[in-house]
Amino acid sequence: MLAFIVTLRSGRRYTVQAEELRCTGCHLELVVAEPPASPNPRVVGLFDQNEVVAVVAREHLVSEEPSDVVPHAVSRVDPIPF
Repeated sequence: MLAFIVTLRSGRRYTVQAEELRCTGCHLELVVAEPPASPNPRVVGLFDQNEVVAVVAREHLVSEEPSDVVPHAVSRVDPIPF
């Protein structure tokens, strides 16, 4: 099981514990396996793929480098629905 850090375009960050990350067209699914008697995995996190900026498995993150945060400016033609 891994801890996935999901960062959204809005700046919100979520840490979700799951066994697998799947891309299903327009969504990212974080899933865990059912007990051995059931072959179907369970979805424990569902994110709109257009809203996700980054996904990192915490166990594989070596370091987080300091940097200047660049604010996101929304223009009239920006496809982000704020």
